[in-house]
Parts: sequence; structure tokens; C-alpha cells
Amino acid sequence: MAGSISIRLNRNLIRLSVLLYIILLVPLTVLHEMGHILVCVASGFHYSLWIDGTGGHTICSGIPSNSVLYGAMGGVFGLLGSIAVISWWAVTKRTYQSAPLIVGLAYAADQLAKVILEGFFTSVYTSGAADLSLTVLQLGSWIGLTIYFAKVRQIPAAVKTIEYDE
Repeated sequence: MAGSISIRLNRNLIRLSVLLYIILLVPLTVLHEMGHILVCVASGFHYSLWIDGTGGHTICSGIPSNSVLYGAMGGVFGLLGSIAVISWWAVTKRTYQSAPLIVGLAYAADQLAKVILEGFFTSVYTSGAADLSLTVLQLGSWIGLTIYFAKVRQIPAAVKTIEYDE
């Protein structure tokens, strides 16, 4: 019979990570859309913004002259928001454990991918062809980081019983 490997996880960290991920979903989505809105308004156009079950959406009433900037700026704003969350962790890490770092890094991975896709591969992004990949990237990185940081570090029994001779 093969031996089993037992992994203990810090459930409080997992709960906090889930809660923070949910709490930050709408604010970071709005922040992302604000990047598109900035370029739209700076180009002299009006915009429409809404959020639904598939995410945030901005429609600019015209076509900004710099389409790369318009596409990428959403991800840039979202990335700045993610960096703010990571910075919050750096300041408060003893209070909130690693949850802000976990969530901030997961959102940062997603926003960086959106900078690239929305800014430089706009047709792929707008076609919806990358939607599943972006969802897998964001959720996969969040779940993976949560498990990584939630592992309870165990000291082997042999290390615990070391005696020192004087």
C-alpha cells in the first residue's frame, strides 16, 4: 500500500482570500474600465459603462485616435489597482496574512494579460476567443497561490526533538 501525503491548509487564509477576491472584483473591474474611459473622454467622446455577469464593459461613442492606448489603458489601470492591493499587503502583512498578496497577484496576472490582448491583439480580445483563457489564468493563479500560501509548514518530528549537549 502506498503512503498517503497529508497536506494541511490554513483555512482562515483561504476564507480571507475568497472574501477579498469577491470584495475586490467590482472595484477592480470599474478601475479597469476607467482606463478605457479616460482615453475615450480625452479624445472628446462620450461613453457608456456597465457591469454584468461577464465583467465590465465600456463603449466609446467614437474611435479614439490611439486605439492601442485605448485598449491597453484598461489593463494598465487594473494593474495599478492590483499593485495597490499588493502594496496594502506589504504594509499590513501581519494583520491580513498573505490574502492581499494572493489576490493582488492573481488580479495582476489577469490585468497584464489584458494590457497585451486589449492593446495589441484587439481583434482576438473582442472576438471573445481569449475569454476562457483569461478566466483560467485569473482563477488558476488565484487558486494556485491560495493553496501555495495556505500550506501549513510542518517541521519534521526529527527536527523537533534535537537535544543540545552542553
